[in-house]
Amino acid sequence: MDRPLPPWKGLDPDRKPVFLGYDQTERMLAALLDRAAAWQPDVVVGIARGGVVPATMAATILALPLATIAYDRAAARGDWIGPPPEGMRVLLVDDGCSTGGTMRTVRDRMLAEGRACLTLTVVHDPEHGDFTPDLSHPMRELWRFPWERGEATPSGRAHRAGGHGPDRRTEQPYVGMEVDGVLADGDDEVEPALPFFSDDRAAVITGRPESERARTAEWLARHGHGGLALECRPDRLSRRPALVARYKAETATRIGCTHFVESEPQQAILIAALAPHLIVTWWSPERGRPFTVGAAPGAGVLPDPGPLQFR
Repeated sequence: MDRPLPPWKGLDPDRKPVFLGYDQTERMLAALLDRAAAWQPDVVVGIARGGVVPATMAATILALPLATIAYDRAAARGDWIGPPPEGMRVLLVDDGCSTGGTMRTVRDRMLAEGRACLTLTVVHDPEHGDFTPDLSHPMRELWRFPWERGEATPSGRAHRAGGHGPDRRTEQPYVGMEVDGVLADGDDEVEPALPFFSDDRAAVITGRPESERARTAEWLARHGHGGLALECRPDRLSRRPALVARYKAETATRIGCTHFVESEPQQAILIAALAPHLIVTWWSPERGRPFTVGAAPGAGVLPDPGPLQFR
């Protein structure tokens, strides 16, 4: 590789990712498969982990056998998972191509085995790598698939900042929590019903103003969560629900949350629509259980509130 590569775009905490959900991924993949079918592959090979989902979609659409191969980043080689497939014309699939190192290495493995190889990724970054798959959609924005949310966690970003590739050991869920409905103004002696979370992989992102930080921190400490990171709404930020939801969504994205727990159902819906890359749940303290929320903004339903407004 002759030229230095720019930093991974996910290291910018203020960059909102373009979320490519399962449906969108399948549509983008299907748009490439007519050319793949014309090439007449014998087998689809998915690069684990990220390439397994789109490879399964491709194998299903094309009615072809599916095999998987793992990329060993430390050794810079590909190793078959299970017995190698019999087919000699391989459609090699990964989810995205950033630097191109993974796809190039595994393709070379296919060629060394005497196989013909057609490479396919759902998206590739033409600004970040020097390898372009045979079939792919260019995308200059930061993308995120459902199965790679953990790359943005604080530990995941720190790992990538050191020049390393993705590592599942750094990608455990990181939860943003809004617990206004639980940080009650009622009986502080009653232990609150809270969802399960680990203090070292969670942060409270509250709609309470900064002026109530001390009171909120004291409440958390009294109930055994004094070590939780705490983000409070700026005092001058408008209290309009859409703007408060946007503050929570943007803060969770900046911190690197994979999940968001909200105790107010309207806010949960707004956050899910504003930040589809988060797994959002409405936590009902009365029922003591979560409800996973999915939402998409419709015309006139969730207008863009514009820049965060201060009173």
